[in-house]
Amino acid sequence: MSLLICLSNRLQILLLQHPCALTAMILRFFYVVDVLSYSIVTPQKFLGKRQQLLGQNFAALGRIIIGEYSLAAKFIAEPQQREPYIGRFRCIPNRFSKHFLLFLSDKEVKGDNAHSKARSAILNVVFKPAFDNTESPEAKDLLDQLATIAHTHGNPPDLDEISDDIQRTVIQYIMLVLLEAKPSPHQISSLKTLFFSSKPRESLLISKVKPLAPSAKRLKEVERLEEIALNLIENSPVVSRYKPTNEHDLSRTELSTLLLQAIAIAGCLGSESLLRSLLTKVPHDLEIDVDNRLEVLRVVLETARRHSPVNNINIITQTETEVTINDRKRKFPKGTLFSANIGLANLDDTVFKNPLDFNPHRDNLLAALSFNSVGEAKRRECPGRSIAEKMGSDLLVALRCKTVKSH
Repeated sequence: MSLLICLSNRLQILLLQHPCALTAMILRFFYVVDVLSYSIVTPQKFLGKRQQLLGQNFAALGRIIIGEYSLAAKFIAEPQQREPYIGRFRCIPNRFSKHFLLFLSDKEVKGDNAHSKARSAILNVVFKPAFDNTESPEAKDLLDQLATIAHTHGNPPDLDEISDDIQRTVIQYIMLVLLEAKPSPHQISSLKTLFFSSKPRESLLISKVKPLAPSAKRLKEVERLEEIALNLIENSPVVSRYKPTNEHDLSRTELSTLLLQAIAIAGCLGSESLLRSLLTKVPHDLEIDVDNRLEVLRVVLETARRHSPVNNINIITQTETEVTINDRKRKFPKGTLFSANIGLANLDDTVFKNPLDFNPHRDNLLAALSFNSVGEAKRRECPGRSIAEKMGSDLLVALRCKTVKSH
C-alpha cells in the first residue's frame, strides 16, 4: 500500500506539472480512485497515511494537497478561483444555485462583486440576527435532549447508536435558529434523507458529484426532497420577512435556494461533524469550568482544530506556485488545482506545538484555520461560525452538567 501511495503521488505530480487534455483525463482517473478510497477509509486515515509517507504536502485526488500551514493560510487569504470543487469532490456546476458562494469566488478573482453581494445577503438577513435565537429555550432544550441521549449511551457515547439523534437535532436546531422554523416530523425526516443520505439519488450533495451523480432523468427523488426543503425555507418567518433591495437583490426564491445548499452542505454536515467530535473526542478527564464561557469555547475551538469538520479548500492557482513535497521543491504552472487542507494545516507542528495533544489553553489557538478564516482576511470565513461555536458550547455544557450529576 505504501508503495502504491508513493507511486500515485509521483505520477500525479508529473501530470499536474504538464497540463494538457491527456493528462487531465488521466488525473480524472486518479480522482475517482482516490475519492472512493478517501470516502471508505475516512479522511483522517487517507490524509494521515500520506502525510506520514510524504510530508505536509502531496499529490492526491487529482490535485496538490497542502498541509503546510503557511501556504494553506496564504491560499485562504487570497482571492480564490475554485471552479466546481467542494471538499474532496468534483461537482456538476449547473446543479447548484448560480449564487452558490463557493463557485462565486471565481468571479471575485475577476473583480466581480457578485460573491460579496450574495454573502452580504445571507449574513445580514439570516446569520447575524440568528445568534440571538441560540439563547431561546427551544434551542437550548434541543441540545439538552441530545446531551441526555448521549449520556445514556456511555462516556464517550457509541456514535452508531445516536447518529440519528445527532442528525435530527442538528436539523431542528439550524432551522430554528437561522429561520425561526419548526419543521414537522415529516419535514425533519425528508431533510435528514436529503442532507445526510449517502445515496446519490436522494442526497443533495452526492447527486451533484462526479462520478457518483445520477443522470438528470434519475433525479426525481432528490428533486422531490429539495422541493420540501425549499418550501420550508421560503415560507419560514425569516425569509417571509425578506424583501429584495439594491444591496441584496436576490429574489426570495433565489435566497431560499442559496440557503438550502448552504444549510445542507455547511450548516448541517459541518455541524454534525463538530458535534460528533465534541461528544467523543474531548478527553473525559479534561476539567472544564462550565460557568466560564470563554473556557468552554476554547474547548470547542481545540476540538475543531484537532478534528476539523471541514478539510479541503480547493483553489485554482493564479500564478506559478512552488511547493515542497517530500523535501523537494516542485513548481506547478498557473491554473493548477490545489487543495488547502485545513485538517492537516491545523496539525502543522511548526505552528502548533505537540499538535496531536488536546490543549485548549494554547496561546495561538485562534490561529487555527478551522472556519476558513486567517488573520484579518475573513472574506470567506464560514458565515455560521458564531452559530456553530455557540451550538457546540451549549451542547458541551449540557453534557458536562449531566456527567457531574451522575457522579
